[in-house]
Amino acid sequence: MTGPGFRCLEAAGEGIRVEIDGRSVEIPRGVSVLGALLLQADQGQRPDWFCAIGQCQRCRVRVNGHETTACQAYPAPGDRIETPKGWSG
Repeated sequence: MTGPGFRCLEAAGEGIRVEIDGRSVEIPRGVSVLGALLLQADQGQRPDWFCAIGQCQRCRVRVNGHETTACQAYPAPGDRIETPKGWSG
């Protein structure tokens, strides 16, 4: 789908590198931060319960030092993502 209100995803297979709690990982381009965390769940990065629409605020993370909801944020290459587990203060 294209047009106003729709966000196009990049072609499958393309990835970007981000840092999650100090660890460099490759994730598919176009997934939300929450999607990236779910993809890393088997490696100890499991997010807490979430509503996936930004309402509950339980998936709060920091992206490059700014707090946001993981379900509503889309990372760019090189972004630093910190979960509450990785927050130092």
